Formats: sequence, structure tokens, C-alpha cells
Amino acid sequence: MTDISGAFAPVPTALDNDLEFDAEAQAAHLRWLASEGLDGALILGTNGEFPSLSVDERRSVAEGAIAADSGLRLILGVGSCALPEALAMVDLGASLAYDAVLCPPPFYFRSASAEGIAAFFREILERSELPVLLYHIPQVTGVPISNEVLDLLADHRKLTGVKDSSGDPDELQRLVSRFADGCYLVGNDRLVTTSNEAGGVASISERQTMSRRAPLGCRQSQASHSFLERSRRLDAGLSAMSWRMKTTSLYLIFLSCGLFEKAFWARQNAAFFSKNIESLP
Repeated sequence: MTDISGAFAPVPTALDNDLEFDAEAQAAHLRWLASEGLDGALILGTNGEFPSLSVDERRSVAEGAIAADSGLRLILGVGSCALPEALAMVDLGASLAYDAVLCPPPFYFRSASAEGIAAFFREILERSELPVLLYHIPQVTGVPISNEVLDLLADHRKLTGVKDSSGDPDELQRLVSRFADGCYLVGNDRLVTTSNEAGGVASISERQTMSRRAPLGCRQSQASHSFLERSRRLDAGLSAMSWRMKTTSLYLIFLSCGLFEKAFWARQNAAFFSKNIESLP
């Protein structure tokens, strides 16, 4: 089973003032993340606002991330309620040589049976040439990755792991145990330390999109006392600010990459952050 470990940033999709995809800004962001020591990036996840983009737009974003040649390991979000669209994104990920794909359940018909959800995922698993990560974010999709669904998929060789963005410590423990031989990726900033201690192998959390220091990964080689203590301090210091991060991240991204004109419009929403970020532990 493919090992996906370390610190990954769930990057926002960069748009210009006309709301068109900005490949230059995306490339600059990805290269900056690599220079900051991140291991990888998630393209077209929740931060990337994949449901708001057309298939053609998602294709451009996926291609742009590869063209950036950042050196990061890249995971492609392939979510869609329409199975043909999801399969098309799975094929695109393979053709572009992504490292893995991330797939949430279909999220419109929330009373779908476990068998129906598993059937959707099995189509993805059968089609994919890449490792597949399931995406558990029930507070958004309304559809959890339940034990019943996992039982129906447990034998599939392409099922590599799960990204858990539930923010629920009980769900963390449940899913870490379910993927003890695979990859558990924590998707909540407050639970990075808990995930480390429980045996998680990677993180895809919002603050890493704009990390100015070493990433807050779940890298086993960093799971020392000092690393865990640092994570605890950062968890406490940033949890109250996490809801503001999306509104500030683009400013920091553009500023750090030297894209000053692009940063100007975001400055109004990010002024408070310039004084707070320097005081982090």
C-alpha cells in the first residue's frame, strides 16, 4: 500500500480579479510551500472550492499544479456528485502523474444507503490507477464515511487511506484504527497533536497553506517530545483564529511570493494577521 506521509497544504484555488484561474499565482504559491519545507499539497479540496468550479476549470487547475513543477507531492481532489465527472477527474489525475486522488462521497442525496455509497466508491477504486484516499467531512457533505461503508470496501487494493476533517476526536480514533495498515491524514488544525500521538501519518490542515515555518506534519521522524509540545502550543494559539484563515491566506500567499499587486485587494481582510503571526510560538 502506498505510503503518503508528512505535511500537506490544502491550497486555495487562485483566481484573478475577473474570477478566472490564475496559474501564475498558483505556481508561485506551490513553489513557496516547497521552500517552506512542506511535503505536498492537496489540489481541489475544500479550500480549493472544487464544487464551485466547472470540470474545465478543475482541469486547468489540476494541470497548472503539475506545470508549476514545485517538487511537492500532489494529491488531486476528484469529488463530484456525478460519477462520470468524478471518473474523468480520476483519469486526469493518472494522466498528469499525481501521487494520489482524494474522493468525498456523493453529497446531495444524504439518505443514500451504505451499499449505494460503497458502490460509488468502488467505481472510483476500480477506475483509478492511483492510490485512493476517502474524504470524511460529514459536517459539509452530510454523508459520513461509516464503518459499514468501510467494511464493504475493505478488500480493495486501491483503498489507501482517509482524510478526516470531521474535527471529532472520537472519529479520529475510529478512523486511525480502521487504517492502521494504511494512511490516516488528519484534516483539522486542532487535532494534529492528537493524530501524531494516535499513530496518524500525515496532515492536510488549513494553517499549513500559509506556514511560515517548518510544517506541522505528522511525520513520524518528528514525533519527538519537543515537536509534540510545539504542536500543542500552536494548537492552542491558533484554534481560535482558524475560522479567519481562509480570508487571510491569499494575502500572505501573494505577499510571500512577491505578487504585491495581487496581494493588495486581500490586504484589507488580513491586516490583523500581520501582527499576530509574529507572536506565534
